[in-house]
Amino acid sequence: MVEDDPTAGRTPRDVLLESLLGRLREFVASPLTPGSQVLRGLLPPTERDRGARVVLWDGQDLGTSYALEIPLLDDDGEEIPHDQVIAALRVCIAQREALGPPFPDEVFAVPVVDARRHFLSTVDAPPLTLADAVYLPLLSLGPASEPAPVSDDVEEEAEGDEVEWRLLGFMLVDERHARYYVRWTETGEVWGLDFCMRDEAGKVDSRGGTADMIFPALASSHDLERFQRSVSDIRCQAVYDLTAWC
Repeated sequence: MVEDDPTAGRTPRDVLLESLLGRLREFVASPLTPGSQVLRGLLPPTERDRGARVVLWDGQDLGTSYALEIPLLDDDGEEIPHDQVIAALRVCIAQREALGPPFPDEVFAVPVVDARRHFLSTVDAPPLTLADAVYLPLLSLGPASEPAPVSDDVEEEAEGDEVEWRLLGFMLVDERHARYYVRWTETGEVWGLDFCMRDEAGKVDSRGGTADMIFPALASSHDLERFQRSVSDIRCQAVYDLTAWC
């Protein structure tokens, strides 16, 4: 591995767990499902466990706690995208009674349900919510863990660390569209990017997860201008309709 490889010194399983924890941690305080299912813990697998354990509770009574044992990889040995993990978890929570009898965790007093097979049968086509669709571009366009510096001076960016854009905000406009505000560092302009949250049939769409690939490619090649919308938004210099892409 190269010297600056962020995964250096970590096992592949640890890398997967750290990545998953980064995605799941928001549900410590925010419900994972309608109601009050929140995250109590994420337990890394031991040598005897068959998967990681996602521990859930109602946020008030620890006696409601239980764990779902889930895989970190799909049947082909590939990492499962986080949006699919969240959606598959929701399905397993809703159908927990059908997953089989629980067994005790070896350390903590919580019942564990083996959800691996049900999880994998769901993960290929998980039902996403509108909130999931709104979150995916936020995840791809700008991680909240890396806030933009106070200065707008692009020249102050460290060499090799320069980024093309900064995510500044967003708005779910209606049931079908959301707008994401970004500052393009080359010009300093703020743009509004309109993405589609549902496909033509009205089903929630997950294409917003590719926003970090589509948007910069269009902007860098100056093709973005073709998608400018004739709408007024005082929070940006221009609004671009990228609903055909994301």
